[in-house]
Amino acid sequence: MKDYSPSIESDSRSKVHSDQENNTAEKTILIVDDDHDIGEILQQMIMDQTSYRTLWIAEADLALDAAPLLHPSLIILDYMLPTMLGLDLYDKLQRLDNMKGVPVLLISGYTNLPFAELRARGIHVLQKPFEMNEFLDLLAELQVP
Repeated sequence: MKDYSPSIESDSRSKVHSDQENNTAEKTILIVDDDHDIGEILQQMIMDQTSYRTLWIAEADLALDAAPLLHPSLIILDYMLPTMLGLDLYDKLQRLDNMKGVPVLLISGYTNLPFAELRARGIHVLQKPFEMNEFLDLLAELQVP
């Protein structure tokens, strides 16, 4: 497995995995979750079950810097991040020209989510804990050609 990180130092806050050499035609899923275990599990599930590359980032500010460089096909976003809510991060990402329209899957164990606001923005929601098949089915549904 080759580690690749565009303009981001590889450390415990960000981790990229690819089964192939870097290729701009490859689709990338950006995972933004401050929980290391969740980030690793999601990355492994995606790598094992799809052809997507993955980038896991634990901090919202790093995700804001990296996302425009990565041009992700999909963003998996935790709702409760240490420095801002996932919904606020989504709004900031949407202000970036090349991030508009990128599908977002928000994952959260938080039970009192602002579902009306999430639906209004077109954000898909998956409650933690979730089954692997449920997660993979939603990924397949959100894939962009």
